[in-house]
Amino acid sequence: MNISGILSINKSGINGLQNNMDNIANNIANSETIGYKNRNTTFQELVNNQTTAQEANLTAGTNLGLNTGVGVNSESVNFAQGSLQQTGKTTDFAIQGQGFFGIYNQNGELLLTRDGSFTRDSTGQLVNASGNKVAVDATIPETSWPSGDLNVASDGNISIVNNGISTSVGKLRMYLPQNNEDLVSVGNNNYTVKNGDQLQVMANPSIKQGYLETSTVDLADSMTDMIATQRAYQMNAKALQSTDDMFEVINRLAN
Repeated sequence: MNISGILSINKSGINGLQNNMDNIANNIANSETIGYKNRNTTFQELVNNQTTAQEANLTAGTNLGLNTGVGVNSESVNFAQGSLQQTGKTTDFAIQGQGFFGIYNQNGELLLTRDGSFTRDSTGQLVNASGNKVAVDATIPETSWPSGDLNVASDGNISIVNNGISTSVGKLRMYLPQNNEDLVSVGNNNYTVKNGDQLQVMANPSIKQGYLETSTVDLADSMTDMIATQRAYQMNAKALQSTDDMFEVINRLAN
C-alpha cells in the first residue's frame, strides 16, 4: 500500500471517529431529555467490502481502491422503552410500548414524539413546551371543554370530571409508523416519516397519565464510549501526522 493510501485510511478513520464523538456528545447532552432515544453510530470497513479482482473480472495491475479506509455505515436510533417517572401532573403522559404522540408545528406539519410533557394553553388546547398543538380527536372543540379535572384513560380517551360528573371530550391521537427505522429526526426530539411511508392511527395505545418517559441514554456507558473514541481519534491523528511527515521526507529526497 502506498503512502497516499495510508493517508486516506487515517483521514477516513478520523472523520468517522469525529462523527461518532458528535453523536455521543449529543446523547450525553440529552441524558435528561424526556422521551429521548439513544442514537448509535455503526461503521463499515470499506477496505474489506471492495470487490476482488476475480469478482470484477479485472486484469492484473488494476487499482481496486483498497485504500479507502472506513466510513459511517448508519446512524440508528434505539427505540427501546425508557423508564417511567411519576410527576403527578395531569397533562404529563408516558407511552408504554409502541407508538408516538402527534404534534403540529407552526407550518401545520405533523411530527411524532415520545415526549408527553404537555400543558393547556390560554385557549384550552393541549400543547407541548414549544406551544405546538397536540393531535387530539376532539368530540367537543378543545376551546369549549368544560372546566374540571382532565382525565386520560390508558387507551387515550379524554374526559373532564367536574363535581363527580364525567364528560367525554375526545381522545389523544396516537400514531404507529410502519417501521421505526424509517423515521427521520427533525430536531427537538421530534420525528417525521420518509416520503411514501404510512402512519397508522392506534386504536388501543397504552398511555399512563401523570408520568413521563425518561431518556434511554446510559450516561456511564456514553462517557466510557466517549473516552474510548477520543483515544482512538488521538491515535489516528498521530498516525496521520507521522505519515504526512514521511510523505514530506520522501518528496524532499525525490527532489
